[in-house]
Formats: sequence, C-alpha cells, structure tokens
Amino acid sequence: MSQLSVQQLFEDRRDKLSLTWVGGHRGASRMLTHDALNRSGVGLVGHLNLIHPILIQALGVSDIEYLDNLDEMQLAASLEALCTNETLAIFLCDGADAPRYLIEAADQFGTPLFLSQKKSRVFVNLLRPYLQRELSEVTTSHGVFLDVLGFGILITGDSQIGKSELALELISRGAGLVADDAVELFQIGPETIQGRCPVLLRDFLEVRGIGVLNIKAIFGETAVRPRKTLRLIVHLERPTKEYFAGLDRLQTKSSTTTILGVEIPTVTLAVVAGRNLAVLVEAAVRHYILQTRGYDSTKDFLDRHEAAMREQSGDGGVARRESDPVGSLTGEYSAYIPE
Repeated sequence: MSQLSVQQLFEDRRDKLSLTWVGGHRGASRMLTHDALNRSGVGLVGHLNLIHPILIQALGVSDIEYLDNLDEMQLAASLEALCTNETLAIFLCDGADAPRYLIEAADQFGTPLFLSQKKSRVFVNLLRPYLQRELSEVTTSHGVFLDVLGFGILITGDSQIGKSELALELISRGAGLVADDAVELFQIGPETIQGRCPVLLRDFLEVRGIGVLNIKAIFGETAVRPRKTLRLIVHLERPTKEYFAGLDRLQTKSSTTTILGVEIPTVTLAVVAGRNLAVLVEAAVRHYILQTRGYDSTKDFLDRHEAAMREQSGDGGVARRESDPVGSLTGEYSAYIPE
C-alpha cells in the first residue's frame, strides 16, 4: 500500500514549499496512506476547518487573527480540535510566525507544525498534486517508458523482442528516458496516469550485447525525465500469418489498454526485418497528436474515396460504398490504397 510519513513529506517538499519545522516533532512518524484519498467525509489538504476533518490543515494570517481574538476557553477548545481528531500535520502559511500557544499545542498533542513562506492558496495547490501522486495506487509494468515528442510513450512486448534497442534509437533521435524494465504507473487524476522509474534503476537502460548504459552520462541530462504522463502504449509483437490475415488496413478505431481503470490508446507494431520501428513509433505519436486535435486520417481517406465514387458512379456508387465500405475500396479503387 502506498504510504507517506510526515518526516518524508517534510524532506521531499522542504525546498519547494519553503518549510521550517517548529513544533510537534514527536509526530514525525505519522503516516498518510492510500486509503486517505478515498475516505468519505475526510479532506486530504485544505484551509483551516474545525468542523469537518482535514488531514493536513493549512492556516493563513487571517486564521491566526481569528484564533488571537478567541477567549481562553474558546482558544483551548479550538486548539484541541485543530491538533487532534483526523489532523496529521499543520502548516502555517503566508510567511507568518507561529504564536506561542500554537507551538505549545502542537508539542502537547504531538502534531507536527510547519511554517511555509508560500501563500496558503498556493501552498494547497502545490501540495495536493504531490500527495495524490505519492499516495496513489501503484502498479508496475514491464517495458520502456519514454518521452517521445513531448508525450509519454510506454513500449511493451515480449522479452528479447527489441524494446531496449528501439528505446536507444529513439533516445539518439531526441527522446528522453523515464524508465527501463520496471515502470511504476500511478493515477493522479480521473483519466490521468503518470509513470516513473524506481530509484535503483533511474537513468539506466539495459541493452543486450552492450550491457547496462547510463543514459544521463552518455547523452546528457536532457536525455532523461523524472516522470511523464502516459499518453500512448506501443506494443511490439512478432507477427504470424494469422496476424497479417486478420489485419484491418482501414482500421478507424485504435485499441486500448486498461491501467488502473484508465483506458490508454494502444498501437501494435509488428517486428519485421527491414522495418524502421523508431520512425514508426514517431509516426504513431504524430498520428495520435492529430487524433487528439480532432483529425482522423483514416476517416479523411475514406471520405475522399467516397467523394470520388460519387463523381464517377453517381448514387449507385454511394450505395455500394455504404453496403461494402472496405470491399469497394479494395476492388475498383484498390490502386489508391497505400502499400
């Protein structure tokens, strides 16, 4: 199960969120888990709320002013509600100083208290994606994950089919390596999957016959990426006669692969001697980009031939096109179908 300690959160986000730890140090081992993302009625991170439970409370200057104006009994009750219940940590934002009573309450209840120079609104917007990424369910996929033309592409296939060699060719053409062999995939949004590399394998690519290559050392820092959003899967397979017999040359819908409940577009490429797979992968990515912009080249191709049949055959041609859309093209107009 994905989990994150308050200590690890502090170490990971110290610089990015300008954090200083000022109280509640004995709560360093408190854990955030994957279940926290799905708990009904409990917020993950948000502004001060003493009624509805929030795991990470973000306080601003106005919240401190509110606490300052409470009488002694009200303040004591508010501090207990703030530091107990579901609260795992408190972050005082806006560059404000922590009042003595807040530090004492944090130490009393063992609730970590941090100062941040960020505005509370900015702090919440920066911390929430990090928590969702770190606490999301993680699955590991066998393959090579690359940044090709700015898009995250996962290359899959049987062992020894040539995934690493293809990845090396793409890297030499300007692609970036995210992960080789073991790709950690996690969900950061309803329809968004990101991929990263396990720490021990970061920057390395294994190529049979050469060994393990440090891509950053060979190609430079611009040849590696820490993580990338998964946009397309390219699956490599060795073709059979049945594969070519059942191949739809005018396929209008791409297949998909389900990862953590999200459908990822998938392209299957046959590994055949003489095929430049690197060029084909780049072409598949460019084709995918056009599809995301609403352009379908196969549909455009079919529409063009339908218009040609209307001109040459009149209404009868249209009837044949509708009754046998592929057969009519592979018959009289087969010369127009690219090999």
